[in-house]
Amino acid sequence: MMNQRMTPHPHHSIPPVLPPANCFTVLVIDDLPQNRMLLGKFLKTAGYAVFEATNGIEALELLRGKQLRPDLIVTDIEMPLMDGITLVEQVRYLEDPVARIPIIAASGNSDDEMRRQALSAGSDLFMTKPFDLAQLRREIAKLLKARRQAGINRMTGPPMEASNRLNTELKRIKQG
Repeated sequence: MMNQRMTPHPHHSIPPVLPPANCFTVLVIDDLPQNRMLLGKFLKTAGYAVFEATNGIEALELLRGKQLRPDLIVTDIEMPLMDGITLVEQVRYLEDPVARIPIIAASGNSDDEMRRQALSAGSDLFMTKPFDLAQLRREIAKLLKARRQAGINRMTGPPMEASNRLNTELKRIKQG
């Protein structure tokens, strides 16, 4: 006899776990697992919820769906299948509020042409890898603060509620 309390839904129908409402989310896109792991660990330690994608195509699929609306994207530029420059261009063509998500493009190649291309594609910031973690923390806080002040909400677009987490992070950065 089958237990009546068992759910008739298969496991894949379980909705994805959503981060707490007061938690900023970051989508990390990099083809190298060790880079995703290290950046993810740093961001989680700083209090962010982290989601990952291995290339631009995978990231676009996540962003086009309704399950993920990150507050910030950090993407590698040099990746197979779809590079970071193309990804940034494609994100900027999506509907709001997704099109306005701040994007940090990063590469181990720090030449001026790559920086120019990343910024021309619509990146908010270009950083060289390996990251200066203190600078990365400051830049993320600045981008999220600007997003909040512009009144952009990850799900709907209306103004975001003030975040104690962001204010605490900014104070900590200013102190040292």
